[in-house]
Amino acid sequence: MNIKRPFWSPAGASAFILDWDGVIAETRLDFSPLREKYYGGRRAMLLEEAGTLEAGRREEFFRDLVELEMAGAESAEPVPGAFEMLKWLADNKIPYCILSRNCMEVIRRGAEKIGLTLPERTWGRDCMEWVKPDPRALRFAASQMGFQPRDCLYVGDFLYDLQGARRAGMRAVLVQRDEAAWRGWADAVYPRMEDFVAELRDPQPLVPWEYREICAKKGERWLSNAAGLTLAVPADPSPTTDCWVTRAAALGVGNFYVGAERALTPEEWKKNPSLDPALMGEPLAEVLRGFLETRYPLTRVVADATEAESGPKNSLDLQRFIERKRFV
Repeated sequence: MNIKRPFWSPAGASAFILDWDGVIAETRLDFSPLREKYYGGRRAMLLEEAGTLEAGRREEFFRDLVELEMAGAESAEPVPGAFEMLKWLADNKIPYCILSRNCMEVIRRGAEKIGLTLPERTWGRDCMEWVKPDPRALRFAASQMGFQPRDCLYVGDFLYDLQGARRAGMRAVLVQRDEAAWRGWADAVYPRMEDFVAELRDPQPLVPWEYREICAKKGERWLSNAAGLTLAVPADPSPTTDCWVTRAAALGVGNFYVGAERALTPEEWKKNPSLDPALMGEPLAEVLRGFLETRYPLTRVVADATEAESGPKNSLDLQRFIERKRFV
């Protein structure tokens, strides 16, 4: 695969985190009876809001939930294309895990029904401290595989999958669905799993989620040219360092240089309260690297000043600067 920044493909992910129901096993679960019985028909987040139920009622809810899920597991079928996806992962030696809101008993039974040996790293709601869309669940799964969130791809079929991935700073694709209201959360949408497998086998360069707006306004040529820029972060940018860097990254700038001598001082942090106060005293380059990785994961904070150019101090002048440097 020869897809280079600023474009990407799901085939380039270092590790995959997979949802269970609707991605690997199709169980056709319908939670509306539970919402009617326990939440008056309101579209509640079932697990998260169970704590609002009286203790006895809560125990009854979880019994009903497991019963419903187990009934789905008994009739489970493989999602068309799911085994082909798993084979592609195996053939390309890409590690993967399964992360689900189902309980482990249900996942194991569903796996038996479809004839799948579960990977060692399979987590249900009853063996993790958090459940998606809590980003800590996804970050935990990534760390257990030995990867940073930015290197992982989450494959899911529901809004919670996409929300969890966005919050965790990882790529996410929606499969088996094409909900217009969810598209803004996904890096790519594949209405059928077979479509996703076809993309994995024949990767095409896609515009990353974080660059959709600038690409829609300026086009792919702008994005490609801006990604090749290395800008030195000014000593006293306007209005603030975090705003300047975010503005430049949003315009597609791919690389930033910060001198090794610069640190996040208390005075600097007071001007940039969105930066983590726990990092005061740390090299500013490391602080900005962490700041950018969940927002613009393809950007780089570089140590080599050779190709660094001095950009305008005012962030409002960055767009015109890029136009002059790359298009005049």
